[in-house]
Amino acid sequence: MLEMIIATFILVVGIISVYSSFARITIATSIVSSKLTAAYLAQEGIEIIRNIRDTNWLKGFNQDNGLSTTCSLGCEADYTTKTVEQIAAYAGMPLCINTEGFYNHFSGSQTIFKRKITITSPVADVLLVSVLIEWEDRGTPYNFTAEESLYDWY
Repeated sequence: MLEMIIATFILVVGIISVYSSFARITIATSIVSSKLTAAYLAQEGIEIIRNIRDTNWLKGFNQDNGLSTTCSLGCEADYTTKTVEQIAAYAGMPLCINTEGFYNHFSGSQTIFKRKITITSPVADVLLVSVLIEWEDRGTPYNFTAEESLYDWY
């Protein structure tokens, strides 16, 4: 009888350990997936500003035309933003994902991600673009920041 109790105890401990490991792996996978999405959203934010800078050049303006004043305290933009006039001041609005899989601020299912783009000009002819992605997963806040310097090489 004692052998049966010990064997049952060992079996139960083994099953609980395996179940606990699967639960931790599931949570870790979710967090890693969110971090990867945040990295892509941060890179997209930098690309949006790069696109606007290039559009300024094509129109004959300086690279920072409206950018450093519009986004010095933070702004929101998505892939539909083509000009400085379409950039909104940062309001902490969550990004949405539409049926085509594109993130934006106005249509689709609301996501857990918020994107804040900040632009400063530490020296002449350089725009320092900083993109902060914030989200909350299972009650824990996370953030991811990407920065890039855009030079006036034109």
